[in-house]
Amino acid sequence: MKFQHLILAIAVIVGPVGRGYPADKPPAEIYIAVIDFETPGDKTARSVGVQLADSVRIGLRRHKGGALGVKEVIDKLTTREFFKAISVKTDSKKVAKILTDKMAVNIGIYGTVRKTGSTVRAEICCINLVDPKKPAVWTRTYTDSSQRARGVIARKIIEAALGARNWRPPEEGDETEPKKFGKPLNVNGDFESPQAKGWDAPDNAGTFIEADPRGSGKVLRLQTDLERDKWYEYRRKLRLGLASPKNPPKLKKDTTYGSVAGLEGVHYRSVWIKATPGQRYWLTADMRGGTAGIFFPKIFVKGYLEWAQHADALSERSLVELKLTPGAFAKLPEDRRKKLIKTDAAKHPDRYRRECFRWYLACRNTTGKWKHYAQPFPPRGGLPANVKWFQIQIYAYWPPGAYLFDNVHMYNDPRQTAPLAEVKARTKNFDRSEELGKEELRKRAEAEKRTQTPR
Repeated sequence: MKFQHLILAIAVIVGPVGRGYPADKPPAEIYIAVIDFETPGDKTARSVGVQLADSVRIGLRRHKGGALGVKEVIDKLTTREFFKAISVKTDSKKVAKILTDKMAVNIGIYGTVRKTGSTVRAEICCINLVDPKKPAVWTRTYTDSSQRARGVIARKIIEAALGARNWRPPEEGDETEPKKFGKPLNVNGDFESPQAKGWDAPDNAGTFIEADPRGSGKVLRLQTDLERDKWYEYRRKLRLGLASPKNPPKLKKDTTYGSVAGLEGVHYRSVWIKATPGQRYWLTADMRGGTAGIFFPKIFVKGYLEWAQHADALSERSLVELKLTPGAFAKLPEDRRKKLIKTDAAKHPDRYRRECFRWYLACRNTTGKWKHYAQPFPPRGGLPANVKWFQIQIYAYWPPGAYLFDNVHMYNDPRQTAPLAEVKARTKNFDRSEELGKEELRKRAEAEKRTQTPR
């Protein structure tokens, strides 16, 4: 390629660097190699540098084919044929010669990474040969101590290497909580109303409404250190109307991976809340409970669409109420089945809603004390038009134990002045499942049409 016979005169630059090509000209084709970062220490320590290098590669690939001219990001296996993990002190001239003569790339990134406690420190060198007349090398140091240290540092490296701001998903804390909200959209978010108004009745086995240990009012408690099988059967009977929270089973304490905490976890659901397309919302809550690494309580907001017109079966609860088994229902004449579904959907529309949107408020808490949480949703843009209903679902699982919740409130975003357009997910083929659903409905319609066509 055109870089194979390039004679380098490398100027060493410490500090910010531009794109590597004039702003008024189209970008050159960029080929990038990210060499595994050296991490002094044992095998466990060395993995820190390798993982950070992987994160940089993945982040750079998101720019492939975009406006910045990224043509290719060399995969790690190919890169390792030419380089082992190298430190920031490696001679940049020698690295540049291999990049151009053997790999035919014009940007190379390498460096040294150290981790001390929760702090990650990365000394990074970038060789930029995009403009052969102005080759450049820069070195820069990045540190971060947050839970997202690897992602934060990787994003900064990418921005410096390409001379452009790198996209990142919305994160907790990006927006400050408004000082004033309007009226909550959900009912009884402080759990003070009698009979758990606005929520499922507590089952008194895994979910409880009880006195606030702080001294006044009430809170919700989710208990997850329970024997699973007996709890699961009880919950199923409750769902089918065959059991009552007034007579909960006596459950043994279980803290193993086979417990409720290790398997299903415990949900506590609100009543249905009407959704508004184009709207943006805030969810706030107070929580006291445990966190174990990637495991932490969540408060889901799930969105649902109406599905009754597409239903071809009854829910399990409806079958029980009609004293029908799935087999007996399947043997009924088609017109009889359709009539039963239509009647049941008119009587119980909530049983014919299907989830089409999901977001959660992450309740990470390592202090064992009460902590306040607040975050807006959807993360970008307004609510999709197909969402007709919301349900708040408070959820806890691992580690096994008790989780307390209070002041769970959902609000319209007070800063919003007009409906917002939906912002599609950035994931490629994110809507494939929706397309498959449409295809399935089309096939059903064609099959039904064929059965009705006279022969």
